[in-house]
Amino acid sequence: MKEADEGVKWFYTKFLPKTIKAKSVRMEDGVLPRLREPVINLFTPWGPRYSWESRGVEINEGDKEVETIAFLRSVLDSLLTNMANKQLHWMFLGADLYGTRLNGLPEEVVSGYYGSLSNWLSRLMPEIKFRLWSEFDTEAERYRCQVREEFFRYIDRELLRRTTQVAQAMGRGSDPKEYLVERVAEALLIEEQFQPVKISCVRKEKDAIVDANLPRIYIVPEGLTAPWK
Repeated sequence: MKEADEGVKWFYTKFLPKTIKAKSVRMEDGVLPRLREPVINLFTPWGPRYSWESRGVEINEGDKEVETIAFLRSVLDSLLTNMANKQLHWMFLGADLYGTRLNGLPEEVVSGYYGSLSNWLSRLMPEIKFRLWSEFDTEAERYRCQVREEFFRYIDRELLRRTTQVAQAMGRGSDPKEYLVERVAEALLIEEQFQPVKISCVRKEKDAIVDANLPRIYIVPEGLTAPWK
């Protein structure tokens, strides 16, 4: 079928083929229909800096985070230029509770890191909105309960096994099951409240299953993924 929306046609035929790094999820029934709307919501979660002991809390010029934000800035510029008839709302979500509650990072480390990230985003991408996952904590509880009650409806045993191995390797005493509950609860809440297109900063396999039904695209170069690690 011929695409009537010129902005969506550009995205699908010119932008995506040049930038895509992995197959998108729900392209036909999620990404494209949402891009055809006059208001487009984009969503990018951002993890805490787990290596803060060696890297510090502040994000500095030349850090991987700055390179990744600069890349996403170029993406935003392309979208604003070629989809000028749309309203773009891009939310970056700092995963603070994953650092403090789930992985035992000091609160001052997590808050300091996200304060620095917020400053860089304000400097390089002032059009976006930065929020913290803790702002949704109360709302997220019903989704957590839902996932806990039907855990193996959302998560398969193999993913739980792999996540347990990762948690053990990290050595922070985190509960792998609760991490998976949190990821799915986040995906369910974000999908229900915002109906976004997720622009992920991690490899596709990191989102599989835990992102539930979120439409998402993978355009961040391999060398810039998970810049917070």
